[in-house]
Amino acid sequence: MIWVKTLLKRKTIVLKLVCEVSATIYCVRPEIWIASNTLHYVIKTINRNYMSAISLLKELLKASEKAANIARACRQNQRLFSLLIQEKEKDESNSRFDHDFKTLADCLIQEMIKYDIGKQFPELRDNIRGEENAKFTNTAGDSVIVTVTDDPANTVAVLEKILNGDKEAAAALVDEVYREVELDLEALEIPTDAIPLDNGWAELGIWIDPIDGTGEYIKGEEKLTKFPNIASAGLKCCTVLIGVYETCQGTPILGVINQPFADRVPEQDDRYEGKIYWGMSIGDLKFNNIAPHEPDARIAILSPSEQSKYVEFIRNQLKYDVIYSSGAGYKILKIATGEAELFLLSKGTTYKWDTCAPQAILRSMNGDLFNLQDTLISKSVKKISYQDRKVTRNMGGLIAYQNIDKLREFLKL
Repeated sequence: MIWVKTLLKRKTIVLKLVCEVSATIYCVRPEIWIASNTLHYVIKTINRNYMSAISLLKELLKASEKAANIARACRQNQRLFSLLIQEKEKDESNSRFDHDFKTLADCLIQEMIKYDIGKQFPELRDNIRGEENAKFTNTAGDSVIVTVTDDPANTVAVLEKILNGDKEAAAALVDEVYREVELDLEALEIPTDAIPLDNGWAELGIWIDPIDGTGEYIKGEEKLTKFPNIASAGLKCCTVLIGVYETCQGTPILGVINQPFADRVPEQDDRYEGKIYWGMSIGDLKFNNIAPHEPDARIAILSPSEQSKYVEFIRNQLKYDVIYSSGAGYKILKIATGEAELFLLSKGTTYKWDTCAPQAILRSMNGDLFNLQDTLISKSVKKISYQDRKVTRNMGGLIAYQNIDKLREFLKL
């Protein structure tokens, strides 16, 4: 494989030489030209795949920021926001909640991401899945399938029907869906070198959670824990999650978490600025944009509904400072940023769309996300996998550490 690496390092020069040599050989010895043309094709394929990881990351980052723009636009317009909330049907809802809601923002963001990524990478299109059912029912009782297509006029028509003919609101949303997003790639610390993918596009899958923490998105109340950088509830807990995994092995390799409401804009209480976090773990190559952080204390971050036996064990036996917060994506993000050390969820109330993106980021930091019950029973780490397309729920609960050695210490107790 040394020759392949050499070719990759000098790919531009090699491709140019192959083209020139290929043309010369065709004129003199056509039969040899066939072999050289095959080599030309192989090198072009290597070149395309070598660049693809960064290309995919850039598109995911753009899609996440468009999603954040839509989430902010909907939330900041109270008249519009009141039209957008709908209770989920029974087969869609999470058993943890008495009432589970989705918003038009959820549906629109999900379909926008599918459209944008599918347009750039057609082979991926059928492997992009998300949390939400695209069907939305307006106040008149009409059911409409939310779609995003090449023609903005079609999307406007769909949204007008959902919004009971409100052309202004529909147009405002569609502007965000088709708006070009410019990101500061240097500030996001995107690698400048090409990074190869070990898989073809058709061997990858994507899980989307368009707005993780929809309940917090709807309520909008903001509550902080005793640690100022960690919220217990509210818009700060809302995240856009986009995770890429290898379908064959079921391993998350690339994750983007966009926090649309990370910080209030100074002197504009109803305006927010977002933050974007990403991580990539492909073979031995690991990259992310998260700076090392020393936690203020030994913090375990849990769900408010966590079982008391686990809370008592973590607090009394493991000697953690226990805090409660909303949003699975947000809680795992706090493990990745180092602001908390342990995340544990004993119930099977999360889904693959909740965990794929944050798990990929954890893996880029040598951490991971594990099946809690399987890990406790076997006394060995059992990672969350995405291999079985039919399994969408993390039935055995979750445990996350940024440092796997700390998990091993946990298992010794």
